[in-house]
Amino acid sequence: MNRLRAGKLLFVSAASIAVAASFTACHQMIPLAPDYKEYAPTMAPPLSERLPGVGSSVGSLAPDFALNDLDGHPVDLNDYRGKSVMLNFWTYCDACKEELPYIQSVANEPQIVNGGIVILAVNVTQDEEQVEQFVNYNGFTLNFLLDRWGTVASDYYIHLIPTTYFIDKNGIIQDVHVGKFSGPDVIRQKLTELMNR
Repeated sequence: MNRLRAGKLLFVSAASIAVAASFTACHQMIPLAPDYKEYAPTMAPPLSERLPGVGSSVGSLAPDFALNDLDGHPVDLNDYRGKSVMLNFWTYCDACKEELPYIQSVANEPQIVNGGIVILAVNVTQDEEQVEQFVNYNGFTLNFLLDRWGTVASDYYIHLIPTTYFIDKNGIIQDVHVGKFSGPDVIRQKLTELMNR
């Protein structure tokens, strides 16, 4: 009887590990609240709770932020008002590593460059050295920003990585894509729609 019970327990454990592995292969949960409060216990509530009309859903005004790029220069979302913005949140998950080359390839296309689209790739929770090594190794030229403590991801209520926001020239969120893009065509289509708004 004990042997049978142990066998069932082993089977259930193996099945649980397999299910968990299938989820982490697609998305990675980010360690946001309450974990980040250890680092920033006096952090204000998310912007959507402080400013009317600001939020993370389609039709809301995208929360403004200022993050440093890999050169240490501050980048403010509001500085791009008047331009369409693709805002991608990523970290070291398999899905992110697979989709960043898709984003990079579309970013290099003439119609996207000439269309004035701004693409911001926000890394969540990794330190600058890790991100810089990854970017240099892969030859990426996107504008990478560092959200070291996940504060901007918190303002956008990010729960799954990768997640991408498409923000129009007026700063309004027009589309949200949760999870990995299946390929460059999907990104290209969404950016074309954004440019035409």
